[in-house]
Amino acid sequence: MRRFLILLFSIGFFSSAFSQESGLKNYWVEFRDKANNPYLIYFPEAFLSQRAIARRQRQGIAIDPSDLPVSPAYLDSLKQLGVGIHNTSKWLNGASVLATDSIVALIDSLYFVKSVLPVGKHFERQLLSRKSEKKRDSISNISLLASPYGLAENQLKMLRGDYLHSRGFKGKGLLVAILDGGFSNVEIMPFFDSLRATNRLLYTKDFVDKDDFVFESSGHGSEVLSVMGANYPGRMVGTAPDATYICLKTEDVRGEYLVEECNWVAGLEYADSLGVDIVNSSLGYTTFNDQSTNHSYATLDGKSALATRGASMASSKGMLLVNSAGNEGNTKWKFIDVPSDAENILAVGGVTASGQRARFSSLGPTADGRIKPDVVASSTNVAVASIYSAKVVHSRGTSFSAPIIAGLAACLWQAFPEKTNLEIMAAIRQSSSQAGNPDNELGYGLPDFAKAFQLLNGKAEGKP
Repeated sequence: MRRFLILLFSIGFFSSAFSQESGLKNYWVEFRDKANNPYLIYFPEAFLSQRAIARRQRQGIAIDPSDLPVSPAYLDSLKQLGVGIHNTSKWLNGASVLATDSIVALIDSLYFVKSVLPVGKHFERQLLSRKSEKKRDSISNISLLASPYGLAENQLKMLRGDYLHSRGFKGKGLLVAILDGGFSNVEIMPFFDSLRATNRLLYTKDFVDKDDFVFESSGHGSEVLSVMGANYPGRMVGTAPDATYICLKTEDVRGEYLVEECNWVAGLEYADSLGVDIVNSSLGYTTFNDQSTNHSYATLDGKSALATRGASMASSKGMLLVNSAGNEGNTKWKFIDVPSDAENILAVGGVTASGQRARFSSLGPTADGRIKPDVVASSTNVAVASIYSAKVVHSRGTSFSAPIIAGLAACLWQAFPEKTNLEIMAAIRQSSSQAGNPDNELGYGLPDFAKAFQLLNGKAEGKP
C-alpha cells in the first residue's frame, strides 16, 4: 500500500511503537457458501436499513444472496477453534480473523472453508491517551475573505461547482461516507460547527480497533472531510457543505498490511447497510510490509484484489464510489492503486492549478486495458482545514482531488435524485474536458459540473 499523505498522529501517542508479539496473526478466510443462514432476502429489514432498501428500490436493484450476512454457524465454528473474528464481509463471503499458525491448518480443513490467506501482522488494540477536554482554537481574530469559499474557491470553480451551489444544490439529503485512517479533532474543529449543530455528522465506526471512536490516529480523514463538508464562510466552504457525513476508520496507521483491505471492505458494507449514497476513499493499496502479499500490475484487472472486488460490489448496490487514483506517477510503480482499477467507480487523478497533470498523479491503464483514471481535479495547493487551529492550510495529493469530486457528485445527485449512480458517473465523465478522447494520464479530464447538470437536465426533458 502507498499512503497518499503522511498520516498525522494527534490526540495522543501510542503506548509503544508496536505491540508485543502475541502469536496471533491476521488471516482472511473465505467461505464456500452461506448455508445454515437465518437471514432471508425476503426480509431485508433484518440486515439493511430502510434507507439502504429504498436506495436499491429507487435504482431497480434487487436484493440477492450477496446481501445476506455470512453464516453465523460458520463464524461459531471458527470461534470454537479459538479463532477471533475481526471483521466479516457478506459480499466476499468471508471474514478477517485472528489465529495462530497452529490453528490455520484446522481452519483450512473445515468443509465450509474455501481458502485461507495470510493478511498481515496483528497489533493489539490501539491505546491512545484521549483528552477528556480538548481546547478549541479561538476564531475571533481570523480575517475573512470576500468570497464565501475563502481559500477553497479555486478548487471548486475549476470544475464549475459554483454553478450547482448557486442553484441551491449543496448536497442536502445526500449521505456521504469517508473511509480513512482517522479523523483527529473533527469533534472540535470550527469548520464543522454546522455539521454538528444540525446533526449531520451522523455515525462513526472504527474497523481497526472495533469501537465507535474515530477522532484519533490521523488528521488525514479530517482534512479529506473538510474538502467536502467545511462550512466556514470567508475561510473555507467545501464542495458539499449541506450533505450528511459518516466517518469510518478502516486504515491502521501502524503498518502497511493486506488486512487493511479487509477492514476497507467491511467499512464499505457498513456504509451500504446505512443507506449511504456516495463513498469517498482517499486510500490505495499496492505494496505491504509483508512483501509476499504485494500486488503486481496484473492484479489491476478489476476483479482480483479484495478491495477491488468490494468496490465493484458497492457500485452494483447503487452507491457511487470515488477513490483517489494514487500518487505513484513519478515512481517505479507509476500506475493506479487498488481499488481504483474497479469498474463503475470514479478513480480520480490530480492536476495543477493550470490543469496539467500533477507529476505524482498515478497513471493507467488497468491490466485489462481500461482507461484510468476516470477524471481529475485539483491536487496541488489544495485548501484543507487545519486540525490544530481555525486556519486553512494547503496540501497536495490525489487524496484531496477525490473529495472535491465526491462532494460535487453529491450536489449533482441532489439535483437529479431519480438518477442512478451509473447515470451520475456517466454525466460527470461526459461533461469532462477530454470526453471525446480520454487517455491514461487525465482520463476523461476535468469535469464541468454545469455541463453535467445540463446533460442530465436535457435527458430529463427528453432532449437529445
